[in-house]
Amino acid sequence: MKRICQKCNVISHDLNLWCQEKDCPAENATEIFDDGEWFGPIEIVQPIAITRSAIIYHARRQEEEILLKIANVGSEEKLRSEAKAFLQLAQSGQHPSLPTLLPAHPQGTIEHHPYGWTVINGRIKYFEVFAYEDGAVLSNMLLKNPQPWYQHAGWIVLAVADVILYLHRAKKLHLCLKPDVILVRFDKDNIPRTMVLDLGVADPGPNIPAFWDDNYNLPAYTAPEIVSRRGPVSPATDVYGLGILLYELLAGHPPYEFHLKRDDAVFRDVLRGRFAKTGRIDLKEIPDIAERSLSPNANQRFQDVAQFAEALSRNLPKIPAEKKKRKFNWRLFFIIIGALLAISLVIGLAISLVPV
Repeated sequence: MKRICQKCNVISHDLNLWCQEKDCPAENATEIFDDGEWFGPIEIVQPIAITRSAIIYHARRQEEEILLKIANVGSEEKLRSEAKAFLQLAQSGQHPSLPTLLPAHPQGTIEHHPYGWTVINGRIKYFEVFAYEDGAVLSNMLLKNPQPWYQHAGWIVLAVADVILYLHRAKKLHLCLKPDVILVRFDKDNIPRTMVLDLGVADPGPNIPAFWDDNYNLPAYTAPEIVSRRGPVSPATDVYGLGILLYELLAGHPPYEFHLKRDDAVFRDVLRGRFAKTGRIDLKEIPDIAERSLSPNANQRFQDVAQFAEALSRNLPKIPAEKKKRKFNWRLFFIIIGALLAISLVIGLAISLVPV
């Protein structure tokens, strides 16, 4: 097990962490479980995504592969609220690009155990369990290929936008979009298929909630109305998050540099709204869509996700439907085998009755 400071990314391998951030005491730093370690009865395979609010692992519960999300210190209520929101969405018809919530305890029901808790090193740790999904987190994918083909970039953002629109129709806002919570896999035709692993704040109400803090999101991916605490938040706030994703996929870097910068310095950059253009002169309207969505003034952005998605869709081919894998029809197989055996028996019997 290691310990990491989520603000300066310092990692300690012996659990003794001195953090350079004065508002991040070492005892509140986040534990990271290593491959082969156990979280209660769950075996860790590997970490998939590390965010300020939680760490997501590929894990194994008995013989079942799962996704395990463990809340970081200070974000326990966020995880509990998210689990309840996942349960509510599943009961009303869940979006296929959201992970499937499983009971936190295998002998329990999802209604009674949408999340669970266990004690690790004397501290209560809250967690969620999801059905396993294959793929790579978008932030890791961008380390290998910072500027994917623009068509793939657009399709990824459109798929995320469809999830956000679904949440808005369910009267929920996200407010925490970033590459760390987007899982991407490529199907057999090399088409990106996207899953959103996090519901953000799920249900913040019309104004910035009193419980919002820096644990919810990286400052470089947080909308100005949240950074300033002046709000109110609205669907245009999630348009800002989609714009950030689109900008980064086009430019090969986020609009605001945050590596090796303190949070307060990043906050100032976000509030000023001074970011360079994507530089993608090879494309027509798509960079303009990203840059308009990043306006510090929410009234100058697309006012809802549907408008954003419509503008982006006009500049891209339609996302091809995924070809379903053909399932082997075992029933038909056994019927055919049975028929062949019956025919062979009849022929054999007929031959035996022929006089020599």
